[in-house]
Order: sequence, then C-alpha cells, then structure tokens
Amino acid sequence: SAVGKTVVTTQLIDRIAKKLGRQIDDVPVGFKWFVDGLLDSSLCFGGEESAGASFSRLDGSVWTTDKDGFIPALLSAEITAKMGKDSGEIYNELTKEFGEPFYDRIEAKATPEQKEKLKKLAASQIKDKDLAGEKIKNILTKAPGNNAPIGGLKVITENGWFAARPSGTEDIYKIYAESFLSKDHLKKIIDEAQTIVNAALKVN
Repeated sequence: SAVGKTVVTTQLIDRIAKKLGRQIDDVPVGFKWFVDGLLDSSLCFGGEESAGASFSRLDGSVWTTDKDGFIPALLSAEITAKMGKDSGEIYNELTKEFGEPFYDRIEAKATPEQKEKLKKLAASQIKDKDLAGEKIKNILTKAPGNNAPIGGLKVITENGWFAARPSGTEDIYKIYAESFLSKDHLKKIIDEAQTIVNAALKVN
C-alpha cells in the first residue's frame, strides 16, 4: 500500500516513505482525494497539513474515510507504551536522520480575477530558475499522485518548496512553504514565493 499526502504536506513524509520502500501518492488539497485509496486498500495512510490523518486497519480494510483525531492519538499512546519513549523524542530522532523541516503558511490579498488566474497558472509562466539560493528542480500544476490540477502551483528545490493556491472563500491566496535548512531559508522561500506569484499575477 502507498502513503497518501497532499502537495502542501511536509516532505518529511516523503523521506521516511522512501527509506521504507513505500510509494508516495501526492494529491491536491482535500481529504476527499484519499477516500478511494483507503476503501480499496491501495493506501495505508492518508494525511494532510492540517493534521488530519487516517490509517488502514491491520487487515488492510479501511478505518475511516474522513479526517480522524482518535486513531492518531491512540497510535501515539501505543507507540509510547511499546517503545518506552515520548513521541517528541521519536520525532527528534526522525529529524536527526531525515532533516528538520521548518514550515509556515501565509496569506496575501488577491482579487477574484487574480485568484482565477492563479488557479490556471501554467508552469511555463514561471520564469525564475532559482528559489532562495537553490536551483528550481520542478514546477507542478498537477498532483503527481493522480494528475489532478492542484488549483495553483508548487515550486520545488533540493531543500525546500512552496505552493500557492487561491482561497475558495476569501479574496486571498495562500502560500505554503517548507525548508529543510533553517528558519532563515524558509523566510527567503516565502519572500521570493510572493515575488514570483505577484509577478505571475501582475500584482503591484
């Protein structure tokens, strides 16, 4: 079974899954994208940046197809009981092995017209070759896991990334960003992300 995550969720999951030999299914934002995979057991886990998560049962059948708080809490308690370590200690061990992620999400004003433009951006419209001192490796407008539009774009470097998406309810767009180098590097990513998005949207 694969590990499901949204395109704006930490890449710490990707790094751990790679070591475990698990396929990653990166999907657009929204827990609905995990439902089919959880039902047919092609996913053993689905999680998103808002901390919503669901797991398959030990026999591979689905536990729930919605965000669940109970099973992660129960799992955390069981891990502590079995391993004799606080979950915070285990997380620190993971970050020593895979790198410590620094993550943030910000909002910026956008008109309905700009939001629609952001939703339909093509990778070719981004002319920048570097982001926060690193070469841009990939620009996504569709999720690799299911080829569905992400409703914006994601720009990826060796040690960081940002994604920009319009809000469905407010006249704003959101920038999600992560760095595996430092808080300062994260800030550079966010600052440059705003410049890149504003240029694409022709925002003064």
